[in-house]
Amino acid sequence: MRGRCADYGAEMDTASLIASAGATLSAVVGGVGGLFDGEGTTHAATLTFDADATLPRRTQLLVPGRSLAAVARFSQPGPPTGFRTICLRLPDAYGPDRPQDFLLASSADGVPFHHAVLPSPGIDDRLYSSLWLYLAGWEPVVFGLRAVTVASPAAPTRGDDFHVLLSGAVGRFRRIGLLTLGDETAAETTAFDAGNTGGGLRALPPARLYRG
Repeated sequence: MRGRCADYGAEMDTASLIASAGATLSAVVGGVGGLFDGEGTTHAATLTFDADATLPRRTQLLVPGRSLAAVARFSQPGPPTGFRTICLRLPDAYGPDRPQDFLLASSADGVPFHHAVLPSPGIDDRLYSSLWLYLAGWEPVVFGLRAVTVASPAAPTRGDDFHVLLSGAVGRFRRIGLLTLGDETAAETTAFDAGNTGGGLRALPPARLYRG
């Protein structure tokens, strides 16, 4: 683990390390400081759970083979931090006007790194993590996304694909589905709220307090 930590640190200069520590602290206290407030583009999307995915039981959302309409907002990183975020909404996950929201930040894999906010020069340079825990039934998990096919690392584009990821509280992320981007849209005007959960899935503090 010491070697992996050194590898992540070697990627960043002192200013970036300080900014990363500040953003991570912001995540620890519930996103205070506007971690998820970045301006960006919003795309319609489709999220499909893999038919053979091993998913936590006792949730309404996490069903192998299930496909849902989605909306994804991608922040544009500003200097000096270079952090990126993806705010993801499944508008009718639990019925009409009953959404599921995930707020994810550029991060890394494995404990404790999936709790850290890290700079990402391009969309596909890092995975994106929910940073802190959810309870899926009785199982503590972390959600994530990782770009697998992108037309441009600078901005999201129709047809870009992202693996949908899941990790236990201790462990590494694994693929459980696919998010495919559609057209850019301006239809989503409601703020994202990580407290939008249901059906046996709920965010725990501090993730529950994330807003974007």
